[in-house]
Amino acid sequence: MGTCFFFFTGIAQKDSITYNSTCVNYKIAFSASVFDQINFPDKVIWNFGDPGSGFYNNAGIKTPTHLYASPGDYPVSLIVVTAGDSIKLYDTIHVIVPVPYNFGPDIYLCEKGDTSLVAPNIPGAVYQWNDDSLTSTPVLKIKKTGVYTVRIDGCAVTDSIGIFFSNLPEIKLGDDHVMCAGETLTLNAATQNGNYSWELNGTVIPGATDGQLPTAAPGGQYAAIVTVPGCGTFRDTANITYSSFAAPPFSLGPDTLLCPKEIFPITANVTGASAYLWNTKEQTQTIEVSNPGLYWAFIQVSSQCEVVDTIEVMYRGNKNLDFHDTAICKGSTLVLDADFGNGIYNWVSDPPQRDDQNQTKQSTYYVYAPGLYSVVAQVGQCVYKDSLQVTFNDSLDLNIGRDTTLCIGEAFVLHVKTNANDFAWQDGSMALNYSVGDSGIYQVIAKNGCGADTAAVHISRKTCACELTLPNAFTPNNDGLNDSFRPLHPCNMSEYLLRIFDRYGTLVYQTTDFGHGWNGTYNGMPADNGTFVWMASYRNTDTKALQFRKGFVIVLH
Repeated sequence: MGTCFFFFTGIAQKDSITYNSTCVNYKIAFSASVFDQINFPDKVIWNFGDPGSGFYNNAGIKTPTHLYASPGDYPVSLIVVTAGDSIKLYDTIHVIVPVPYNFGPDIYLCEKGDTSLVAPNIPGAVYQWNDDSLTSTPVLKIKKTGVYTVRIDGCAVTDSIGIFFSNLPEIKLGDDHVMCAGETLTLNAATQNGNYSWELNGTVIPGATDGQLPTAAPGGQYAAIVTVPGCGTFRDTANITYSSFAAPPFSLGPDTLLCPKEIFPITANVTGASAYLWNTKEQTQTIEVSNPGLYWAFIQVSSQCEVVDTIEVMYRGNKNLDFHDTAICKGSTLVLDADFGNGIYNWVSDPPQRDDQNQTKQSTYYVYAPGLYSVVAQVGQCVYKDSLQVTFNDSLDLNIGRDTTLCIGEAFVLHVKTNANDFAWQDGSMALNYSVGDSGIYQVIAKNGCGADTAAVHISRKTCACELTLPNAFTPNNDGLNDSFRPLHPCNMSEYLLRIFDRYGTLVYQTTDFGHGWNGTYNGMPADNGTFVWMASYRNTDTKALQFRKGFVIVLH
């Protein structure tokens, strides 16, 4: 990157022009670190040293893009005018043709180990792989799952490759069982990156391609055939049959949340029980649990058949109350929240507040006056304590961020940061988070016992380069924030196809509408938390080129 020295308000500064690619016929994004200090310049003048591009040789925004139609060296200049001073930066960009290269098909490997990718060996070239290893040679050692490519002299080669490591599977369907009539038993052969088929009495079960399979009367010999790319094909069988003896009611109870180190008894109460077998290998009616996990029991009934149930035991962890001393304005109310779930809460204030506050026994507590506030929260056998000092002052703080430029169609949320407990946006809404729409002024009016204040920001939108950009994580919990997985901003594309696979290779979602995103569900139910692989293709309607992209996304409900 080129650098220069300039003088601004009497202090010597050093800065540089940056760009994200050196590829010909690619919309290269330019920026400069000078904008880290100058957020709102009076004027910006870019010159890309490409007179053949005519009108597009210049730009007047902080982060423009430019497409060079021919390879070569181009002098780039930037002039930033602010407060009557001019800052000038210069660089020369060496634009090249992307190296044509094919990494080959995606690679699947069994167990952890080292493998290597080899890029074209070009003497004197600078290599930059898209991982976190800082490798600068044509050979990259791969130690973890990912989608890999390489830039040569700043320009990405024409291909990428997925490397997927799988654990050596251990397929165990469990013991043979005779189930009571009306019971349901699901067999589990799920494993990382597995492809599944199932057989019943030697015949393939149509449509059974998941890692789990519910059994049904009359049952028989079930077989799971699991193929893990790179590891091989694995098989296991279990005989699951059904008796005509009716199943009595059986439940281990609801899933349970425990405090740290709490010991929890689980009892299997079944009418006519003649034998017990837990997944812990215990054969008693009651077991004591001290670790989180899934616990299940097969109960033999009248020596005829079996019933089964499962319970999940979770532990809260060592979370503690974490109050901090704070100040509020006179006339305001502070709400303290010690919510740890169902429990007993004892609050104490010094000096005492009203009796109705001291006797609430609730997890929330309203503060009307300065003082020292303490709580003892008892949840199960666990006791939590904390306190804070509350003082009153005459200040009001309000902030919703700064002016921002966005791509057309890009989602953006403004957040209110204030110590006021009464505020409203320009449309009357009172949410802490506000999703912006079109360009314009967005403002919040806030007030409390300290007075009133207004905060405003200007949101402008621009047309961005058609480079498919997808987030690396989203939280589909219906809170209105980051609830779907889709392109961050639409652009000029056609023939769009997005497919998403789970860690077992199952297709969980696909769409041809880039305005429609995945909501984190599969077959109508929330997908498991974890990492999913996405593959996308689209045609750039500006360049007519068909593009392919791969990546990962983390789902956090």
